Amino acid sequence: MKFNRYVVFARLLPVILTSTPFFVLYYFLLRTTIGDFISELVRFQWISDVGFTLAVIFLLMQIGRFISKELFEKRIFSGGLNFPTTNYLLHSDPQFSADYTKKIHDKIYGDFQIFIPSSEEESVYELDSRKKIVEAMSLIRVRVGKGNLVNQHNLEYGFIRNLMGGAIVAFLMSVANIIVFEWISFNQTALIVSCFSAFIYLCLLISGKWLINSFASDYAKILIQEYMAK
Repeated sequence: MKFNRYVVFARLLPVILTSTPFFVLYYFLLRTTIGDFISELVRFQWISDVGFTLAVIFLLMQIGRFISKELFEKRIFSGGLNFPTTNYLLHSDPQFSADYTKKIHDKIYGDFQIFIPSSEEESVYELDSRKKIVEAMSLIRVRVGKGNLVNQHNLEYGFIRNLMGGAIVAFLMSVANIIVFEWISFNQTALIVSCFSAFIYLCLLISGKWLINSFASDYAKILIQEYMAK
């Protein structure tokens, strides 16, 4: 895996912020058994700890990204059909004025020969309008590239989306830790940390849809703005 800025900020950082329950379980319960077993294989305790850490981080990166795309992005935005970049270019959307929306549509046709249906056609065939806008936006992203501000907003959106995916896993793991450290292997410190982490991740999940929509909207505005400035 190539560790560029996007991977570090939008994928690795969310994992670090949602990995607490796993390390609570490892530190308070599994370390003495798993750590000793691995250290017997490699003869160095620090290698066993680092190896476990890297394995958990890589696994959580893949799981968090999958969950964030499948449970959040696809459900909230219907596979891109309801993404803010799509909604903002509909005639019926109030984000931009009618004149500015027309200028965007005209520029899209001039650049990519993609004709965005008129207001009358959109009212009858809205799904077709959305699909054409999605097709146009995929080309606009390539045209704009990293842009001036759009790359930063893309990083922020990717971060918050992947954070929500990781928060689901972290919340479930925190609940599992509460059960383990309350009834299976009692540990008051681990129990308190697990309760606190479960509360934090639950708060994140409750606000998840709003956060994703907010960051996606900011990204969409900047992307369209920088496209029109080219």
